[in-house]
Order: sequence, then C-alpha cells, then structure tokens
Amino acid sequence: MKHASIVTGASRGLGLALASTLLEAGQQVVAAARILTPELDELSARYPGQLFWLAVDLVDPAAAAALIPAALAQLGAGPFASLTLINNAGVVTPIGLVGQWEDPLAVAQAVAINVTAPLLLTNTFIAQTQGLAERRSVIGISSGAAVKAYPGWGVYGASKAALDHFSRHAALEQTEHADGVKVVALYPGVVDTGMQATIRGSSAEAFPNRARFEALKADGALSSPADTAARILAYLDSPAFASVPVVDIREL
Repeated sequence: MKHASIVTGASRGLGLALASTLLEAGQQVVAAARILTPELDELSARYPGQLFWLAVDLVDPAAAAALIPAALAQLGAGPFASLTLINNAGVVTPIGLVGQWEDPLAVAQAVAINVTAPLLLTNTFIAQTQGLAERRSVIGISSGAAVKAYPGWGVYGASKAALDHFSRHAALEQTEHADGVKVVALYPGVVDTGMQATIRGSSAEAFPNRARFEALKADGALSSPADTAARILAYLDSPAFASVPVVDIREL
C-alpha cells in the first residue's frame, strides 16, 4: 500500500523541504500553496505522477475546507498505509507592538492562515479519511512563541498558542477511537526560511528582539529547511510520535 501526505505552504522554505523529503522517500505528495513557485514547479517536473500541486489561498475558509477532498481526489483510491496532513502554512506578520497595529485586515488574515485554516483542515481530514489508511497523522507546525512572549509578536504568538491548544483537544478526542488520528503541534526550531528574513527586515521599534535573530543568522545558528524536514519526518516515523500533543523537535 502507498504512503501519502498533504503539505500546506509547500511552495518554499520548510514546506518545500518537507515535500521534497517525502517524495525522495517514495511518498505521494499533495503540495498546497497559493502560487506555483519555480522551486515547486521544478520539484513537480522531477516527480511526475507523484507530486500534485493544488492552488489554495488559506485566507478563505471555504477554500481551506475544500482542500482535503480535492487532495484526496488527486491521490486516488486507497487504502493507504499512511495518510499525513502537515499544516505548515503560516505567517509571522503583522509584526508590531499591541496598540500600534495599523492594518486590521493583516491581523484577520494572520489568524485565518495560522489558526482557522489548520482547524478546518484537520477537521475535514479526520472526517474524510476514516477507514482510508492504517495510520493517519496530523502535524501542525507551531513555534516556541506559543509559550514565550516576544514584544511585537502578539498576533503570531497568540495564533500559535491557539494551534497548540487545539492540537491538545484533537489529540485527546482521537484517543477515544481505536483508529484515531495522531495529532501533534510541533516546534521546528529556528529555521533559515523567508520568515526569518521577514523578521530581520522588521524595524527594531516593531520587534525589539530583532538583533537576536540577526545574530543567529550571522553566527550560522539557523537550521536548514532540509535538515529540519528530515528531523520532523524521522519523528513522524518513530514509535514516540504523538506520545505528547505538543513537542519541540530540538528536545527529542
């Protein structure tokens, strides 16, 4: 039987690295992203019939809710040895101190992408994959900002805290079922992606901790997307996966 995964935010950074690593392992992958980047297009050409790209704007809750059935249609009939949903898509913006947010739409969009979309995707995944796979798993890419406050990251930290607590609820509920989905919120560490570039490009007034992240980049202390993806997927395949609902990959 085949293994398959659905990865959101798969056009660049960690999402692209996760998709690439899964493909190298022989999985079928549905790469969901707002746009088809040259990097994702090249990956698609390298794995014809194995990688399926779906355009989706996760700001739209209807689009988020429709993604899972569209992905399953691309993957074809089961049964599957495993089906995995990786809720990787996320935004760190808007960055700014509470009381100084100027764009209410940016706040609403961040909550839509970081919170509403993974909740809807996980809900639909659990409902529509029942009986399709021997093992079903959901990973939500979270952040240490969910538990540690950083001035300027009120929106980002709050949204990741929401993702963590939702994962605790979903994981607890699924333990009531013999074939329940294993649900985990995972902290990947500080990864050298476009999100980090956005953080370093913010003003010191909006994000007082900017110098720390500049130093991490200058000191070569950022993890590569490829190395981080390999660690995440090794954990997914390990007996320890989902033993706790919220996990920091650096502590394993």
